[in-house]
Amino acid sequence: MTPPAFPVERYETSAVYTHPDAQVDIVLVHGLNGDPQKTWTASNGTFWPTDLLPASLKGAKANILVYGYNADVYSRKNDRSASDNFIHQHAQTLVTNLTMFRKSEGTYKNPIIWVCHSLGGILVKRALLYSNDVKVTHHEDYRSIFVSTFGLIFLGTPHCGSDAATWGLMLQGMADAIMPRKLFESESVLLKTLKKDNETLANINNHFLDIYQRFRIHMVHENHKTDIKGTKITVVDASSASPQLPGVTYYGVEATHSQMCKFASPNAPGYRAVSTDIRQWVDEAPALINVRWEVEEQEKAFRMRQELHERMSPFVSPSSPFITSSHPRHSSDLSSISSLSLSTPASAVPRSLVTDPAMLDFPTVTVGGRVLPPDEMQELSDQLYKLCRKSI
Repeated sequence: MTPPAFPVERYETSAVYTHPDAQVDIVLVHGLNGDPQKTWTASNGTFWPTDLLPASLKGAKANILVYGYNADVYSRKNDRSASDNFIHQHAQTLVTNLTMFRKSEGTYKNPIIWVCHSLGGILVKRALLYSNDVKVTHHEDYRSIFVSTFGLIFLGTPHCGSDAATWGLMLQGMADAIMPRKLFESESVLLKTLKKDNETLANINNHFLDIYQRFRIHMVHENHKTDIKGTKITVVDASSASPQLPGVTYYGVEATHSQMCKFASPNAPGYRAVSTDIRQWVDEAPALINVRWEVEEQEKAFRMRQELHERMSPFVSPSSPFITSSHPRHSSDLSSISSLSLSTPASAVPRSLVTDPAMLDFPTVTVGGRVLPPDEMQELSDQLYKLCRKSI
């Protein structure tokens, strides 16, 4: 097979297929000791995100992206080192990088469909939790990842962890030679995260339960054992790869843990199911995500009004040092504002409070960590003034 038309960077986001009118972004995230190209490339050289998937989409308007991060727990090359970042740090980087990439490409609000292998699924779950938690105004762009996510396909993701000895055997099998024992005496933070009963993993799972029903989710497990130097092991068993949850779809693939994400042809085990899922979701996602963005914008406007109310409250209090005797009428009017709430209808606002903004002197106001300049304060006041005058 020919290499991808677009270069695949080792780290961060790379577009491997683009549609000029894309309405959906398909994002693939590799797992432990993985790579954004090699993880998805079969032994015959087929890189299915570009060699197979575009044809299976049958002209659907979608971009295909791959995301790379340092998931190494050992290194065989001088130019690469094992990762010492925690999963939440990788998650923050994923959210930030993908958000900036989509903004630069003008696809900021496109629905997202995730395809995750192994550790990649844990990373994406943590990234969605982080994205959902962002409420600060100057970081609200990062909420776009949570708002835009439509569906997730987890390929061999150890949701409930896996035995440490299993991971050790698998990694030794991936090495060119027997790795020194000291490697396993000093496990990487990522390897520790994948252990059964790991606290970080448990916390991610517990919090993900609060949001998972928002998404379409398919969990896929390996049906073939991996041969590690004569020992056959199941790297991630079905109980860990497919924890039973209402509304989730489950199935197995006749492949090993490392091969279940490498499709050599359209007839390769698992490809038809995965590609059909993606194709269907690409059709269904835009309508639903558009509605979610409308709701998000309404909630954002409410948060901004609430923050403005909180920021302005010190300046409208009768005891505020910014209210002086030079504005006696303003002082009297402003003292009435403390009895109003955000839910107070405009028609109930006393006419005396609807003061022409040209008559006001604006104090310094900080919103979302940024000091509003006088022209923005004037514009905001003008809008509020016109709204109130119209409603009274």
